[in-house]
Parts: sequence; C-alpha cells; structure tokens
Amino acid sequence: MQEIPKEMIDRVPFLFSMKDKVAVITGGSKGLGRGIGLAYAASGADVIPVSRTMSELEAVVNEVRSYGRRSIPVVADVTQDDEVQEMVKRVMEEFGRIDILVCSAGTFMSKPTIEWTTDDWLSVINVNLKSTFICCREVGKVMIEQMHGKIINMSSVRGLQGRTNDPAYPTSKGGLNMLTKSLAIEWAPYNITVNALAPTFIRTDINASLLDDPKILNWVVGRIPMGRVGEIWDIFGASVFLASPASDFITGHILYVDGGWTSA
Repeated sequence: MQEIPKEMIDRVPFLFSMKDKVAVITGGSKGLGRGIGLAYAASGADVIPVSRTMSELEAVVNEVRSYGRRSIPVVADVTQDDEVQEMVKRVMEEFGRIDILVCSAGTFMSKPTIEWTTDDWLSVINVNLKSTFICCREVGKVMIEQMHGKIINMSSVRGLQGRTNDPAYPTSKGGLNMLTKSLAIEWAPYNITVNALAPTFIRTDINASLLDDPKILNWVVGRIPMGRVGEIWDIFGASVFLASPASDFITGHILYVDGGWTSA
C-alpha cells in the first residue's frame, strides 16, 4: 500500500485557508469583483480593490475592514500601463507582496455588428482583454520574484460560445482564455498558477437591464439546467478554491461556474 505522509493528510482542513494572503482585485468596487473581495476577506485575506471610482472603492474597503482585514482603495484605469505600474508600486509599498491577482474588470455592448464602430470594438477589447494582459504582466513580475502567486482571470461561457449582436465580448473572453493558458505554461516554473473563472449569467448591476426583461430572463433560465440565473455568492467557492492551496496543482484551467450551461 502506498504511503501517504501524515502531514499531508493533516493539512487538508487548511487547504482552503487564505489567512494573511494579499489579494489585488481589479473591477473590485462592484459586481463579481466586490463579491470575490468580500469572500476573500471572510477567508482571512487582505484585499486591495482597484477601480476608477474612489467613492465606490472606499465603501468596499470599509466592508473588507469589517472582517478585521487590511485594505486600501487604489484608483487606476487598468487599461493604461503607467497606472497599473503605479498600482503595483503602491500595493508593494503598503503590503510588501502580492499573493493573489483577480482580473475582474469588464464591460460589454450589444447591437448589430454592422452598427459597431472600430472604437466600440476596441472599448470592449481594451477593458476585458488588454487590461488583463497588462495586470498579469505587471503583477507577474512581482510573483516571479517571489516565486509564488495565484492569478484568476474572469472569463465567461461566452469565451467558448459566440453571441449575436456582440462581436467583441466573446472575442475578448476567448482571447482571455488563451492568455490564461499561455501564462500558465510560462509561469509554472515560478510556482505561479494562472486560471480563469467562466460564469454564465450572474445577477449583477452590469446585466440588470437584460435580466429585468422577462423575455430574456425566461430564455436564460430555460438555457440553464439548474433552472436559475447565478447569484454573486455562487462564485465564492470557486474563487476561493483557485486562490487557495487547494488548487496548487491546477493551472491553465477554465472553471465554468454555469449551472450546466456549457453541458446542455
């Protein structure tokens, strides 16, 4: 019988602990980013939310601190190299390391493709894909130096499937999936895991206008085998898993949190 070291078995109850980890979350002032940040704080991590709006950031910082964790607001446009570099510099000055990066900044637009301008297309690509590349690159420099890190990129079921009237969002998420896989291969020797979360429709402010339409809501619910749209807290378990020691041997993976959408 193969021996399993007792210390590895004893470690199991602590596999999902995030105690004293430092997590940077872009798009961290609302929606999934805010929810993930609060889940991390409840799990013992210090959380630095990043967005462009200070008032929204301050509210999240106060929520994180209510769990007894450290937090500071960082205002940055994550599509801009210099602002991301300054973000990393500030976090390192305050916390001394970055253990976890969650790239959750995102946007979408919907209208017939022939009505899209090139600037429309780039506006979605820049927020969803360019910003993820920049943040991974800059935080990756820190993690390579540390010889450890966890990166979680926010994808979507649309990274696997197209969508009418939207040439940009599925394209950005498909590209994000390949970026995730490429970085996972390149940075594995540095003990850095790079994975992505790919939810289906999650009820947030960004898609409220869609889900408030009974026709669209009925179609979405009918498309999901579990018979409901997702809620922000449905993403908590998967996001903690990918940021915790429980996922140390998982990298380059796209984890679908979709109620069965991609299986139907």
